[in-house]
Amino acid sequence: MKSALRSRRCRPVAQSRVTSQCGNARSLRGITGADREGGSLTPNVLKQAAAFHGHLGPWLVLGLKAGAHARRKLTASPFELNARVFCPAGTPYTCFVDGVQFSSGCTMGKGNISHVRAKGCRVEFTRTGASHKGTKVQSGSGTMLRFALRSEVWDELHSRSGGGMSGAARLGREFARRPLEALFSV
Repeated sequence: MKSALRSRRCRPVAQSRVTSQCGNARSLRGITGADREGGSLTPNVLKQAAAFHGHLGPWLVLGLKAGAHARRKLTASPFELNARVFCPAGTPYTCFVDGVQFSSGCTMGKGNISHVRAKGCRVEFTRTGASHKGTKVQSGSGTMLRFALRSEVWDELHSRSGGGMSGAARLGREFARRPLEALFSV
């Protein structure tokens, strides 16, 4: 019975071939290279993340960019990272959490992501050096990256909140093209 449950839990999610329900490190390989040094996310990554989350929007994209950059900079598998996300509780802010989960591989199921109610929006990634079946532990545990949303971006998000879902998708694609440094203090 246990093996049947395990195999069912670890199948790829039907809506997104990039992630899997068990957080397979290999399944996120395409995400880590998606956001080149301050570059933009690929349309394919945006489409897959939108399928995972339910829609495309700027808060999701912000989380995607932060998570992808952290995975690349810390050269860590999803089992070697912890993420602490600080933002208000409730939508649209918690859409940022989904972006971080999708691109970093930190998930509630693995227990390596947490949400802390806070003003503003920031995320801290820590490389733990922990290991999981088949992943190699590299040196550098304890290394941390912090991304704080720039105040001008926070203001822009609140001034451009109209336009419904199509407006949110448009702003999300616009944010995907912006350099990381224009969105966050790192």
